Amino acid sequence: MGLSFAIPIDVANDIAQQLRTVGKVSRGRIGVVIQPVTKELADGFGLPKAQGALVNSVEKGGPADKAGVEAGDVILRFDGKPVNSSEDLPRIVGATKPGSKASVQVWRNKQSRETHVVVAEMQDDRAARQARRGGGKPPAAAPSQYGLALSELNETQRGELKISGGVLVENAQGAATRAGIRRGDVILAVNNQDVKSVEQFNQMMGQFEKGRIVALLVRRGANSLYIPFRVDGN
Repeated sequence: MGLSFAIPIDVANDIAQQLRTVGKVSRGRIGVVIQPVTKELADGFGLPKAQGALVNSVEKGGPADKAGVEAGDVILRFDGKPVNSSEDLPRIVGATKPGSKASVQVWRNKQSRETHVVVAEMQDDRAARQARRGGGKPPAAAPSQYGLALSELNETQRGELKISGGVLVENAQGAATRAGIRRGDVILAVNNQDVKSVEQFNQMMGQFEKGRIVALLVRRGANSLYIPFRVDGN
């Protein structure tokens, strides 16, 4: 059909070896959701260059959580191997023997630190849980500062999303739309500082000079992601 697929030879050899010796393939996992580190996000986190895998959420009670890995960490090395991009981490972790202890170098608060994680085994039938967001009404007000119209989350919404803070994006335009923020997103943190209210969010953003790029942690559906946002008003 003119289509071809390729996997690294070391991964293929590892799979073949496991099939010969134990009759099944065992892959490692540490319980994180990651995304690429763009130049804008690297600037926001104070990284010298765009590298590593940015952790945007950590499975509660999972291996990474037990090791102290946090959302907002950038994983730079795993088990002594460099993580040059987010694509490297799943391959390296997957090839790590479940039950083994691996070193993890992370970037947090503009400095490098190291921890150790006990690698778990990847399960084939794990299904992601979809959190339901409370039915929002059409926005009553047009977006104001930073191109965002925000509102407080009620207790029902926070309970469904299993979060304690955050603000709901009722509408977005201008700078917010250009950054990729959408109506229905929940802004959880600014540069890894938790957001508890609309007033607090505006105060935090007001501390940055015009043109500064900050990293917004956004909850979208059941997933979280970091979005680089340039502070330049509407």
